[in-house]
Amino acid sequence: MHSSTVTLAAIKAGHKSALVSGASFAGLATAYWLNRLGHSVTIVETASELRRGGTPVDIEGETIEILGRMGLADAVRTKALPPRGFEFKDADDATLGSIGIGNEQEAHERYEIHRDDLLDILSAAVKDEVEILFGQSIVELDEGRDGVSVSLSNGDRRDYALVFGCDGNRSNTRKLVFGEGEQFAYFMGGYFFLKVVPHIGLLPANMSQVYSVPGRMAMLNGYEDRTDIGFGFRTIGEIDYNYRNRAQQRRLIHDQFDGLGWKVPAMLDSVDGDDDFYFDRINQIRMPCWSHGRVTLVGDAGYCVSPLAGFGGSMAIIGAGRLADALERYPDDHGAAFRHYENELRPFVEEVQERAATNGLAMMFPADETELAERDRKLLAGEMDM
Repeated sequence: MHSSTVTLAAIKAGHKSALVSGASFAGLATAYWLNRLGHSVTIVETASELRRGGTPVDIEGETIEILGRMGLADAVRTKALPPRGFEFKDADDATLGSIGIGNEQEAHERYEIHRDDLLDILSAAVKDEVEILFGQSIVELDEGRDGVSVSLSNGDRRDYALVFGCDGNRSNTRKLVFGEGEQFAYFMGGYFFLKVVPHIGLLPANMSQVYSVPGRMAMLNGYEDRTDIGFGFRTIGEIDYNYRNRAQQRRLIHDQFDGLGWKVPAMLDSVDGDDDFYFDRINQIRMPCWSHGRVTLVGDAGYCVSPLAGFGGSMAIIGAGRLADALERYPDDHGAAFRHYENELRPFVEEVQERAATNGLAMMFPADETELAERDRKLLAGEMDM
């Protein structure tokens, strides 16, 4: 799986080399397409192995079409989870409304798959075709006329024709090429906590339940072998906290949710179990341009749509597929390819981001009593759609 260092001389001789930062959905899918287009591909991943965990991924529409072109759609269907209903609850556990329950057939093909299963499928598709360097990251990028000279954290210096930042919401590649990431972060006014635990009997399998009060939300996703425990809360501004201090983050959740009813007390018991959980602000990445010279961004690194969209994994795969189409259309002009990729994809990205920033927040944790009442009215009228 290891290949020799690519030199600028090889690039000038026509060797197509590419560096992908991040072994994420975006990174693995981008590496797949680059390899298929004839590039010699290296992936660098700062973690020591694939990053596992998290909530399942929705697969539908264009994502299915792209996975089909990759020859992976059947593997995804094989691992697809049973259909899952979605219930909105009040403090007494009465159901205010539901989505996706009792529908014998969806209007379109749609799947949900555990994140780790999708990661394994994408990883298997590239593991014998590309070089993967775990425990490594990019520390410097120096672009010249014919390529990009890259310094890695292990001290190696390598040269590539193209570089692809697929390293997530807090992208190191974006920071190195475009500057500090905060200028591109759009804070959506809240924070989200997620912990995956063994099945604890709080709800049936293949069901999601949400309890909301103004500015706060408690969520449970039930599967055959696990339960997702989620909390979300609104804030006027950003909270000053240490993202490495897990005890502090647990206190923030208790401060917001102690004293609430429904199943919240039992959920909070699981918060204190260990430090294996996700906590972060709810934000999007909004950039005026996703590319600079020979470097471009894919997925959350360039256009994170936020967890509220429920579409991050699919957007990564769509982005990689659209990028591949652009590179195939302009095989000898990366600038034209990158422009085409962005021009074609940006309207869709902005539509998903806007929907998450408005409908997503209002549905999952309404800001005040008025917004909560309007959401509940839509639920009763059957006007709510995921």
